[in-house]
Amino acid sequence: MECADEQKRDSHSPQIPVLPSGYRDTISNGDVDVLIYYLGCLAQASYIVRDRKAKTAFIIDPRRDIDIYLQELEAHRSRLKGVFLTHVHADFVSGHMELSRRGDADIYMGPGIKGRATNEILELADEQTVQLSSNYSMNAVHTPGHTPESTTWLLTRHSEQDAEPTPLYAFTGDTLFIGSCGRPDLVGSLGHTAKEMATLMHVSLWNRLMKLPDDVKVFPAHGAGSPCGKSLSDALWSTIGQERCTNPALQIPDVDEFVSYLTTGQPHSPQYFIHSVQKNLAGAESLKAEILSVPWLSAASALEELAANPDGAVILDTREATEFAAGHLPRSMNVGKGGKGGTVVLAHEGNFAIWVGTLIAQSCDIYVITPPGDEFEALQRLARIGYKAKAVVTGGVEEWRAAGLPLETHSLVYPMDEADLTAMQTEDTAVLVDVRTPDEYATNHIKDAISCPLATVKDYIPSADSSKTYYTYCVSGFRSSIAASVLNAAGLKAVDVQGGFANLSVRFQEHTVTGKVCPVMRKTAAQLEEMFSARQ
Repeated sequence: MECADEQKRDSHSPQIPVLPSGYRDTISNGDVDVLIYYLGCLAQASYIVRDRKAKTAFIIDPRRDIDIYLQELEAHRSRLKGVFLTHVHADFVSGHMELSRRGDADIYMGPGIKGRATNEILELADEQTVQLSSNYSMNAVHTPGHTPESTTWLLTRHSEQDAEPTPLYAFTGDTLFIGSCGRPDLVGSLGHTAKEMATLMHVSLWNRLMKLPDDVKVFPAHGAGSPCGKSLSDALWSTIGQERCTNPALQIPDVDEFVSYLTTGQPHSPQYFIHSVQKNLAGAESLKAEILSVPWLSAASALEELAANPDGAVILDTREATEFAAGHLPRSMNVGKGGKGGTVVLAHEGNFAIWVGTLIAQSCDIYVITPPGDEFEALQRLARIGYKAKAVVTGGVEEWRAAGLPLETHSLVYPMDEADLTAMQTEDTAVLVDVRTPDEYATNHIKDAISCPLATVKDYIPSADSSKTYYTYCVSGFRSSIAASVLNAAGLKAVDVQGGFANLSVRFQEHTVTGKVCPVMRKTAAQLEEMFSARQ
């Protein structure tokens, strides 16, 4: 049976596709370009820094699937001279090891990494430099606070026309974000208290980065939606001067006030972070080898394996919410992967990999089911956080249905009038569940809705009343579909409220606790309305 399934895998698609690059912009100064790549799904930025004249390049904080960088270097005949990591990442698995091998370049990190990570990573001292070309170098600026080894990489020009070296670009990692700074309490700072790390962050920001000239451009590792900090901007880059004036973290010169600010109100820390840190320290294996080692199973074979492991297996269905609701494998969890390889997140989509890593333990056996043709994309996007599927179920739901195997459905509702809202608020039969974050709930919510953030929805199940129907809503319908699938898989009855709080707050403004609609919700509601109308 397994041999037949393996042959089926090979006949489906022997070629692993290169996912969209996420290229967003090029910022230039003299002979040097900074190419910005951004994964909206992980809110993660990576960069190519190249000297066009010298045909040399550096890469900063590469993601797991590295072909996009190598293709760019080959297209411009640039030689890779170094791979730089701003710190040991927790929220994604970096492709630095494979990139180093395939690009024949050294890997650099800042002070404190030696003895913790693989010996293939070279530790640079504070203010040590690596030459990009005769006129440009990368300087290490040790900026601990997010993690002990966190380092800002400062690209500096030193030509005959400059009286002294001129700093141009600061790749700040998780130290300085646009509109925020890195949190001090993640797994990468183990062995230190959040207060100790926050104090170090204050020193790094005020005594190191704020000493740089105002015109130095800032390129962070993350943007809005990342769990590595709070209230991040969605801007791709900024300047030291702009952040000095507008960044809330830089308006608090007092150390004690800053520590209090930084150690409160941080987002939930996903459980996969510990595993990602370990994998980054050891160095991830070849992405292609890992993905090709995942078996592809027929529906019958998958059913047999799932029946033998009812508690340790998770069926991950990556389709969008309406397709999932119409028919899915029993006990499935729905986390829609969205489109464009995770580079862009649309209004009805969300952070696929982050939510998989938040709700599914790395030790679980994950059986992936996707629309036919999307299998390799799903596997790559799981690999970005260090997750390897137990198997792929071939043929999607249609093969499962054709084999006469059981499927389940669950209900969706797109509230349009008072009757719809009343049904969701009837105390004796229904519970309206707001699965957004506590901060989102506190800002505004529907009256009578309970707060149950998606990250904690599994913890809520033991206290749930099986006689009631649970109506889940988020902003647009992405998180609510995940929540509904988790509740239904646990034997409860859940209904996914599509359109989310965006639609609810616009249509039923008087039923919100503030009685107001914010512009963002109004804009999102209009986008969702257009999308739903196009489907009909």
